[in-house]
Amino acid sequence: MQLAFPRSSTATSHRSSPGLIPRVIPGVIPRHRAVIGGLLIAMAAALAFVAASGGGGVPGRTVIVASRAIAPGTRVAPSDLELRSGPISADLAANGFTDLDELLAATTVAPVGAGEIIQHSAVRTDGGGGSGVGLSFPIDREHALDGDLRPGDTVDVLATFGSGLDAETAVLARSVRLAGITTTDATSVTGAGRLVITATFTDTDQLLDVAHAAQSAALTLVRTTGAVPGPATRSLVTSPGATPTFGAGTTAQWGMP
Repeated sequence: MQLAFPRSSTATSHRSSPGLIPRVIPGVIPRHRAVIGGLLIAMAAALAFVAASGGGGVPGRTVIVASRAIAPGTRVAPSDLELRSGPISADLAANGFTDLDELLAATTVAPVGAGEIIQHSAVRTDGGGGSGVGLSFPIDREHALDGDLRPGDTVDVLATFGSGLDAETAVLARSVRLAGITTTDATSVTGAGRLVITATFTDTDQLLDVAHAAQSAALTLVRTTGAVPGPATRSLVTSPGATPTFGAGTTAQWGMP
């Protein structure tokens, strides 16, 4: 015997009832949502890889960081340094240090935060040449590589005495290491476009020459950082109409041989 049940009016097909929301079976994700979810997972994995590699860094690279906050002018001690390894970009690692001995005779010229990588621009190293004597002098920006200098750079110091046909230019000091570069007050008419250079001299005669020229001549800096020193064939240039201050085998009045 067969039983027949009357069809309820609420059992009509969803297709014939516009406005009804299709029932979602638990545990089943519509195909388009699955595709979008897969793309998001792939993007997250790619971003995690980039972050772990430090944007082109090498995992496990070792650098030196500050174990505490270090103020400018501090003589670096072993307790100030700490070796750390991690994914660090090649550019950042190239500006840092990996050998503790390189920093044991260094002096900071900029503040370094605790845990911060110690970079070349933040310290001045003596390089085995002794601490030297510091001297600050003003110079026009256009005669100092437009200010494109940083502590740790080495420069030759040139001075031009006189003007016009009576001018002569001499090399006063070679490979002088810079300890600091600051800009004078731009709101002052006399200070516009000028820098104050602090350099370390290991030769007292060169220091006296530069100190004198800073008051009586126009100074020029020539960057020699990383340059291979060649034979010094000339240390004086005179204008065609100038009478040389000194000749071969004599001594200049400001101390240059």
